[in-house]
Amino acid sequence: MILTSIILGAVITAAAVGIVRAFWEDILSFLKKAVNRVKQMVAGILYGSKVFIRKLSEGVREISRHYSKVDEHWEETTVTRTVPASEVPEEFLKKAGYDVELDITDEMELQLETA
Repeated sequence: MILTSIILGAVITAAAVGIVRAFWEDILSFLKKAVNRVKQMVAGILYGSKVFIRKLSEGVREISRHYSKVDEHWEETTVTRTVPASEVPEEFLKKAGYDVELDITDEMELQLETA
């Protein structure tokens, strides 16, 4: 009985880790595509990006904002996509709201540093 509980706990933990890893790999792929798309659209130099998520009734919207400078003014270019809530780690779903964007840029940077 105890062994079964331990094994089941390990399987659940491995599944949760797998969902988190898949989420970061997926969002990184999305960000790379978004940056390439923005580079094609923007005439200036791309200086940085931020990543957000927002709950929707049909899933979660991933939002990337890219900042560039054209001549003497700053421009913000936004790229979005919607993914099923099942593809987003529970910890972010709990923090995300329907009427506010959750900034996950710092968490993404940590994932990139440890990858």
